[in-house]
Amino acid sequence: MARYKNGINGAVSGKIGNVVGATCRGIAYLRSLPETTKGPTQKQINQRLKFALVMGWLKPLLNIINIGYQILTGDKTPMNRAVSYHLREAVTGDAPDYGLDFKKAIFSRGELLASWILEVLCLVNAVLRIKWDNGPTSVFSNDSDKASFIIYNPAKEAFVTFTNAAARADRDAVLQLPEDFAGDTVHAWQHFVNVEGNAVSTSVYLGALMV
Repeated sequence: MARYKNGINGAVSGKIGNVVGATCRGIAYLRSLPETTKGPTQKQINQRLKFALVMGWLKPLLNIINIGYQILTGDKTPMNRAVSYHLREAVTGDAPDYGLDFKKAIFSRGELLASWILEVLCLVNAVLRIKWDNGPTSVFSNDSDKASFIIYNPAKEAFVTFTNAAARADRDAVLQLPEDFAGDTVHAWQHFVNVEGNAVSTSVYLGALMV
């Protein structure tokens, strides 16, 4: 055991590694945490399974999430906030067979306006064509905003991303997917980022699509 005696750091509080701050008769101490052989509860095990599922799924999208969740303030990182959201809203199933509800996935959350999706076409040679319409031009819906798309193939457990694929004013984007995606069902999302890169729209789920 050890203690600070009028040290420059003052009283000790909180956990530091395997020691924890404590006080006895007004004197601050550092003491070791008690050893325990108690295993994790089933609830803790289930939470770890969910966390591993969500974290593993979102990890390839770190760069997109760092932009998409940037406006949310607080002590959490953008990835922390994205993981917290998906743990609450997108995990489905019962332990240990957890899955994800792709319709509830959100990779970008912000104040820019989303556009109305008019048509999603699956063309030959693993090509997607997406058409949309826009509301009136405003600070929240500028013609120069860039459309980005996220495509996920569950069969191959692979993401394909298209950042800044088209301007909002284009109202149309053609995306070439990997050729080996042909015949698979993919899930798609769209969101917008302004030209400064500091404002985004909330991502929109485009549906499950047979390539």
